[in-house]
This record gives sequence, structure tokens and C-alpha cells, in this order.
Amino acid sequence: MPRAKKSEEKEINIEESFKRLEEITALLEKPDTKLKEAMELYTEGVKLADSCKKTLEGVEKEIKILSEDE
Repeated sequence: MPRAKKSEEKEINIEESFKRLEEITALLEKPDTKLKEAMELYTEGVKLADSCKKTLEGVEKEIKILSEDE
């Protein structure tokens, strides 16, 4: 049971991360975004993208393990 909860937490976090990445993209596309703010948003976006990548890689490993067990 804890495994399912952990997967649900990852799913929620990745969904929230993707939503925030969309927000960041929209803010970066605005012409009135100041350079300092743009750099901060970009840095946040890179960190979120890296986090999402790691989460997806972890899920992919779990799927491979489960597939091998069958």
C-alpha cells in the first residue's frame, strides 16, 4: 500500500510541476518580463524540468521491473 501512495505523490508532484512549467513559459514569453525575473524563472524551470525527468525515469524503471516479473 505505501508504494501506491508514493506513486500517487509522484504523480501529483509531476502534474503540479508541469503546470508550473507552463506558467513559467507564459511569463517568459511576456515582453515586459524583466531580465532578473526572467533569469529566476528560467532557473526555476530548469530545476522543475530536471525533477520531472528524474521522476519519469524512476517510473520507467518501475514499469520495466514490473514487465520483467510477468
